[in-house]
Amino acid sequence: MYVIMQRKIPLRKVIAIVKLSLLVIWFWPLSQNANKRKVLYMKLYQYVITLLTIAAMASLIYAVVINPVDPEFVIKSTLGLFPCCHVIWNNLCRIATYRRLQYVTFKMENVYALIKGHEEAIVQRDYIDKFAHFYGFCTISFYISVLALLVGPILHDEPLPIAAEFPFDASRQPLRAITYIHQCVIGLFIAGSLCINTFMALLLWLTSARFKLLIENLRTITNIYDFMKCIEKHQQLLEYAKEVTLVVRPFAMGTIFASTLALITIGLIFIIKVSLALKFQCVFLTVSGLLEVFMYAWPAEHLIHISNNIAQIVFESNWYDESKYFRKNLQMIILRSQKPILVALPCGLPSLSLHYYASYLSTIFSYFTTIRLMFEE
Repeated sequence: MYVIMQRKIPLRKVIAIVKLSLLVIWFWPLSQNANKRKVLYMKLYQYVITLLTIAAMASLIYAVVINPVDPEFVIKSTLGLFPCCHVIWNNLCRIATYRRLQYVTFKMENVYALIKGHEEAIVQRDYIDKFAHFYGFCTISFYISVLALLVGPILHDEPLPIAAEFPFDASRQPLRAITYIHQCVIGLFIAGSLCINTFMALLLWLTSARFKLLIENLRTITNIYDFMKCIEKHQQLLEYAKEVTLVVRPFAMGTIFASTLALITIGLIFIIKVSLALKFQCVFLTVSGLLEVFMYAWPAEHLIHISNNIAQIVFESNWYDESKYFRKNLQMIILRSQKPILVALPCGLPSLSLHYYASYLSTIFSYFTTIRLMFEE
């Protein structure tokens, strides 16, 4: 296992793995020259995902309505609602931001398809080797967790994987097989939707990598012409980074809201009397919810620092030996770099960063404490 984790995963393979993880929900944007028929098939598939997920949510809500006196069953059904809502939210965000998502994805693939050998080595060393295994672990764990949930009825002789109820007898064939297959499909949709976190993180990390490559270029400039090219690249990169943050923030907000609600519900499980098996499962759900938010906070924090580092690198150059025109352009790039690239969440929420993640953890634990005190009283 240690040997496998030490293997280097090339950039092109990282992109291919992320694309494969999203295949079940067909989330990776089509190429800009895709024909109309393929676009139509993609839209129809998204509608099918939404309708099937709404049907699953209806069965979960129905279960809560007809079993209000069973707290364990109610909590299980409620926990199933949050990832279903997350799937629908991601679908709506995809529809709203599709053109922008298509643009930033195409730009990312185009830039790194034409990357030079020494630049690829920098990206590999400073980025891929550092984050690939963590996000790979998260991606695999999403699918393994869903798979474990789906095979539960087979191993423990339970009727269905999800605590749902129906206005018909779902224990009889072929309705039992149909509902089981439906819930399996929904489980795959949920796993694929969680992998969107990895995709959004990849966009942020590779945007930071482009800033890193620009810094390396600035360190090696020898004349005004190379410097002007770097200024032009910097302006284009700032515009691209802005587009990336606009794409990422609605998906990040959906992940944060879904994780927060799920974690608060899980807090109830550790207070009321439920089975030990459910409490054990909720420990893994808690870790998963916290990791989902961290998947955004980590690259967002790095993007803040790397975008600010441009000004420092430019200031450390031999600008005092250059012409007035050179110094004027240098001043422009310093001023533009002093405003960091932030993944600002909508609805007045703070920007994503490790500081935000720390405050998020503090808030979650304060919710747990408040809920425990309320139940004790």
